[in-house]
Amino acid sequence: MFSNFKERFMTALAPDLPPLPSNDRSDHHHRRFGGQQMPDKFPYARPPFLQLLTADELRASADHNVRPIIVPRDINLLPWGTCLPPSASTRRRVSKDELIIGALESAFFSMDSLIAQDSNRYRDAGGCTACVSLFIDGKMYVANAGDSRAVLCQRRANQPTEPKDSSVIEPDPLEASCYPVPFSADHTPETERERLLNVARLKPHLMANHYVAMEYAKRPHIKDMGQRILCRQGTMKGWTYKTLTRDDLRMPVVNGEGKRSRLLGTLGVSRGFGDHELLAINTGIQIKPFLTPHPDVRQRDLTQVVSIPDEHNQDGDYGVLVMATDGLWDVSENEAVSRTVFQTLSKYPTEKHRYTMVAQELVARARGKINDSGHWRLADSKAAATVDDISVIVIPVYQYYKEHIEWTQNYTRDLEKRRRRAQANMAQEAQEGNLLNGVIAEEAHVEEEEEDGEVVVLEAKAQIQSEPLQLPHAEAEEVLVVEISTSPEQSESRESAASTGTATATADEEASVTAPASQRDSATVAQQQQQRSRKGNKGKH
Repeated sequence: MFSNFKERFMTALAPDLPPLPSNDRSDHHHRRFGGQQMPDKFPYARPPFLQLLTADELRASADHNVRPIIVPRDINLLPWGTCLPPSASTRRRVSKDELIIGALESAFFSMDSLIAQDSNRYRDAGGCTACVSLFIDGKMYVANAGDSRAVLCQRRANQPTEPKDSSVIEPDPLEASCYPVPFSADHTPETERERLLNVARLKPHLMANHYVAMEYAKRPHIKDMGQRILCRQGTMKGWTYKTLTRDDLRMPVVNGEGKRSRLLGTLGVSRGFGDHELLAINTGIQIKPFLTPHPDVRQRDLTQVVSIPDEHNQDGDYGVLVMATDGLWDVSENEAVSRTVFQTLSKYPTEKHRYTMVAQELVARARGKINDSGHWRLADSKAAATVDDISVIVIPVYQYYKEHIEWTQNYTRDLEKRRRRAQANMAQEAQEGNLLNGVIAEEAHVEEEEEDGEVVVLEAKAQIQSEPLQLPHAEAEEVLVVEISTSPEQSESRESAASTGTATATADEEASVTAPASQRDSATVAQQQQQRSRKGNKGKH
C-alpha cells in the first residue's frame, strides 16, 4: 500500500520519470490492464496563476534535478483565499443567540470602562457585582458577573393521586412539587482559582514578589523547608510534589475556602464592575488586573416550554426567576427560596402585586428578627441572619413570554394589513395606469387623423402648383379662395368646384387654416353659400 501511494505521489510530481517498481506480490496491474501502466485520471498540470504557458515550462517545473523556484509573473492572478477552505477563510455562520450574548458581554465591558472614566472625575465608589436578565425573541438570557445569583423556581403540576391511609403523614404536595434551576454560577476566588493562578503565572510582575501562583495541599510553614509537599499551579487538574523553598512561603494568590476565600487576601469576588483603585491589604498591589467584568451568560428557549392551560400552572411551567445578591443566598438554600415563592403565590392568587409580595417575603426571611441580645436571627431557626445588604428581584417569566406572543401577533397582523394595503395601492395604480393609457391612445388617434388631414392638404397644394386651372378672361377677376380641410363637406366642395371649373386657386393665393371643429364647420357653411351665389350669377349672365 505504501509503495502504491509513493508511486502515485512521484507520478504526480514528475510525470516524465518512470514509475517506481511495484511490489511483486501485488498483481493489481496484471489483473486490470494485463501488466500495462494504468492511465492517469487527470493530466498533470500546475495552477493557472503560475502562468506556465508551454509544455517545456511545465516539464521543467517538475524536474527534481533542477528544482526550479517558480514565481508567478502576475500575483494579481492569485485567487483570494487560495489554499484555505471557504467556510473558514471567507465566511462564518453566526446565530442570533451568539449576537445577543455578544451584545450582553460587550455591554458589561463598556460599563466597566465607563466606571473607570468616572473614577478620574468623581469620588471613587468602589465596585459591585451584576446580574442581568434579558427577554427577547421568545428567549430568556441571564448574564452574571460576581457572587450574585439567579435561580429559576419551577413547580410541577399537581397530579391526582389515589387516597391513602390517613395514619401516614405525607409531605406537603406543594413542597414536593417545587424545584429550583440555577441560572448562574458564583464567581469567587475559590471557583475561579484556576483562572486567577493562570493569570498570575503568565504575568508574574502583577504579584511584585509578594505572592506565589501556587496551590498547596496544606499551608507551608518554615519548618517544612526542604521537604516535599503536594502542590499544583495554573491549569493543573492533579497534584504533584515539589521541594519546599523560601519562595513558597509567600502568600498564595488565592487563599481560604468557600465564602472565606480571598483574592490577594483582600477581595471575596473575582468578577464584577469597578474596584479600579482597590489595593491589596499590607502589600498595596492592585487587584483590578485579576478582576474581569466578563459575564457568564445562560439562556432558555421559552417557546419549547410545554404548558397545559387547563392546569393553570403557567408560573410553575415557565418558572419564576429570582435574582438576588449574596445577602439572600448566604442564609437561604435554592430549594427553600423556591418553596417560599410558590407558598406566597398560593396565598395571594389574585393579588395584583403578588410578585412584589414574594420579594418582600424573601427579604424578610433572610433579614430575620432581632432578639433580646440585639442579634439578628432567622425566624425558622436559631442561626444567625445575614448582615449583608439584601436585594431581591422576582420576575414572572410567563408574563413576559405572553407579552412577546401578543407583540408577535400584533406585528403579524400589522404586517398583513400593510401587505394588503400595498396590494390595493398597486391595483389602484395599475387601474389608473390603464385609464391613462386609454386617454393617451385616444389622443394619439386624434393626432393621427390630424396628420392624415395635413398630408391631404400638402398633396392638394402640390397638385394645384403642378396643374394650374385656366379660367376664361371674363372670370379671371372672380377668384375663389378655398380653405382646404379634412372634413367630408370640404372634400365634396372641392370636388364640385373642380368639376364645374368655376374655382381657380393659385399657389400664391392658397390658404390653409387649422382651427377647431366649430370654426371648420362655419367655414364650410360660408363656402357653400358662396358657391350658390356664384351659380346664380352665372345663370343671369
